[in-house]
Amino acid sequence: MLESVSATAAVVQGASGSVMADHRTPLVRRCWYVAGRGDEFTRQLRERSLLGESVVLYRTEAGRPVVLQNRCPHRSFPLAKGSLEADAVRCGYHGLAFDSGGKCVDIPSQEVIPPRLAIRSYPAVERGPFVWVWMGDPADADPGLVPATPWLASQDWTYASNYVFLGANYVGLHENLLDLTHFTYLHPTTLGTPEYARAPFQVEAGSETVRISRLVPECDVPAIYRTTGMRGKMSRHTVSEFLTPALHHASAVLRDLEADGVYTVYISHFVTPADQDRTHYWFTFARDFQIADQAITEFTERSALHAFNEDVDALQEIARMHGSGPDAKREISLKSDQAGVAARRILRSLADREAGPA
Repeated sequence: MLESVSATAAVVQGASGSVMADHRTPLVRRCWYVAGRGDEFTRQLRERSLLGESVVLYRTEAGRPVVLQNRCPHRSFPLAKGSLEADAVRCGYHGLAFDSGGKCVDIPSQEVIPPRLAIRSYPAVERGPFVWVWMGDPADADPGLVPATPWLASQDWTYASNYVFLGANYVGLHENLLDLTHFTYLHPTTLGTPEYARAPFQVEAGSETVRISRLVPECDVPAIYRTTGMRGKMSRHTVSEFLTPALHHASAVLRDLEADGVYTVYISHFVTPADQDRTHYWFTFARDFQIADQAITEFTERSALHAFNEDVDALQEIARMHGSGPDAKREISLKSDQAGVAARRILRSLADREAGPA
């Protein structure tokens, strides 16, 4: 259940030992994360780092996506440097073969295969344009917990999408996606308008989710939304939600104040830690208007990619400052940080829960 968070909260100071997650907090593993786009899973082996583990991605002959540990247990050769034979991965060093479940099925130099000679197979589920992976205990991998994004498969919507690699921890990205006051200053030529940072907002926080909404009653049309055809003033109602450690969803309802047009946009952010200091970031930017116009889709993709790369640059600069000087572990939070602080508290709580009693 979501509860409203006071919009008059005083300045909060964070420090070492805070209940908020930061770049040092252990990664949350009991969660479905995007492992990649569906078209990245082919009959060619692909290596990727997910939550600090090197994995190999491919598809079986029947089309099922597979995520396996990338390290041969014999002498640690990366299996992605080997070959795919039917549905088995053949190590390119000494020829050991492992099936799609991780079991060793052939050792060329001997007939007997030790029962314990196996690699980890990670549960993987394909939903819409993405393949999701569970990096925690496989016994906990409930496919019903994979977040639903039905608009990505709906004939009433179309979307642009792309990928950004972030050279920083994922906690900062989660906070960034809820900190929409930065639109005015970090994205002035794409997403932001001067009114946005000062617009009132409401924050609701649950035990594992956070929602922030704000209404800008009148503003110019930001560059990314000029494809709607609006040229005068509009109103802008936005909602951003932290749903899981792997997913943010945002919506924007745009109303033309000089005509009767109403336009809806859904922006989804798929966040997967590569490791403690690097993050995979996929996004989709969906719309319910002029869905057959490919030029609009391409323009939206370019504009969103430009804006999200501005976020990446900012977060990497922040990461560069970590550990720089005596105040590096000291943070001061503002009223506008309520949603981000709530999400960081959730991430810390989830990480502590996985770690168990101290």
